[in-house]
Amino acid sequence: MGDDPTNGQGRVPVVANRTGVLPHLARLGREIASPRGIRGLVTEGRGIATHILRYPLGLTSARIRPTNYGGDDGPVDRIHATPVVLVHGYFHNRSGFVVLSRELRRRGFRWIHGMNYNPIGNSVPELAERFGRYVEDIQRVSGSQRVHLVGHSLGGVIARYYTEALGGHKIVDTIVTIGTPHHGTYAAYLGVGQAAKDMRPGSDVINTLENGMRKKRTTYVNLYSDLDFLIVPPSSAVLPDRQNVHNHLIEDIGHTSLLLSDELVDQVCGHLEKVERKARMNRLSASA
Repeated sequence: MGDDPTNGQGRVPVVANRTGVLPHLARLGREIASPRGIRGLVTEGRGIATHILRYPLGLTSARIRPTNYGGDDGPVDRIHATPVVLVHGYFHNRSGFVVLSRELRRRGFRWIHGMNYNPIGNSVPELAERFGRYVEDIQRVSGSQRVHLVGHSLGGVIARYYTEALGGHKIVDTIVTIGTPHHGTYAAYLGVGQAAKDMRPGSDVINTLENGMRKKRTTYVNLYSDLDFLIVPPSSAVLPDRQNVHNHLIEDIGHTSLLLSDELVDQVCGHLEKVERKARMNRLSASA
């Protein structure tokens, strides 16, 4: 979308035509040996520890109900009625979105819900079908015709598959993908279960996503990092440059610590707020 190729930070981010496993490993080796790489590893270690401590918070599913503002919640400038549906990554649960969910609520999003799933016994198409039913449940309870999706890692693949292969594009306004292997990752060969196999480069699922990306209606916001050990090659984390796609690089941070990044949280909330403001203005114009 005409983004600054350096993200305003003077360094060229990963681009979609840079491929290869060995160049990726060599680049990571150089990055890790640098001061910024060491800082990134420390941040990633802290992030993993934080996610482990919070993991029990997301073991059970939450009821589908809106946030009721008032009391100690603080002032909210605007209430956003479009649900935000979250889907976590491989071997995580909805607790991974604690920080993002808190900020979304603070900014006025009433319906924020995350689906838990087991990646071992299910394929991506099966998980996407289940995710679709969960989205429909949220639509029915909230009364909203449109939804926003946020997926981390494997969750981004599930959200895209639902949108692009199972008809979700009819109701999905914005997809936010975080640290997602859009073109597959060789790290998936280390995973267990069909969902991990579906993330391998050249799989039927990845080929479906390569050929089925919607060019209209749905907006894609893709956030990725330059110290992600699990996206191999790094170009897999980047979506093709199209009018409805926004790629944003989060520097000096790893795969799991992305979800704890203040910059990432602000980017996600800012994009969704912008979409909500635009929709509100369109409704006002139509009713004038």
